[in-house]
Amino acid sequence: MTQITSQQDRTARIVQTGIHIEQNVEARYLRVGRAFTYGPIRRLFEEYAAEVRDHARILSRHLRDRDGGRSLIKQSGRRRRPRAAEGPAILTPPALYSAFDEAFRAAERAIVFHRKATDQVDDRYLRKFMEVLAGDHSFHLDILGHLLADIRDRPMHLTPGRKLAPVDVPWVAAMFEGVVPPWRREAEAETGRKNWFINYM
Repeated sequence: MTQITSQQDRTARIVQTGIHIEQNVEARYLRVGRAFTYGPIRRLFEEYAAEVRDHARILSRHLRDRDGGRSLIKQSGRRRRPRAAEGPAILTPPALYSAFDEAFRAAERAIVFHRKATDQVDDRYLRKFMEVLAGDHSFHLDILGHLLADIRDRPMHLTPGRKLAPVDVPWVAAMFEGVVPPWRREAEAETGRKNWFINYM
């Protein structure tokens, strides 16, 4: 009985840590996205932040339903209002690249954590969900990595609203219309369905 209780406590702590990790990724995505004037890029980061926020909410519900989990929910500091990570204003390209890097590292830590957690939790559903979370973060990083490569070293200037511009990236806008980015196109995708992004979101 003691061993079972210990495993349950361990799982609860893992879920609690997972909530904090997801909230950190969400906050860092919001910080980067809000530095842009280009609407599709802002929307992309907002969409990804919303997905990660949903991850945290699902983990919170799972934790709440566990024995003793309600007290841990309070310690996890659940937020009802999206909040960007704190940091100095992003007013230069180097500052933007630094914020991008922080968001990348947060998502990479989430991937590592969730993959390890699949071998440490006591619930089959939760193990599967952790695998899904790791896959979601990997998907995000694939898109954001190409975005960063595309905007790096582009000329930018500050608008009167203190946002970085111009950084138009047509393929980001096209994704919201269901167009597959060039590097993700496969032979069957050329004649088949091209709305993977909309379906995913």
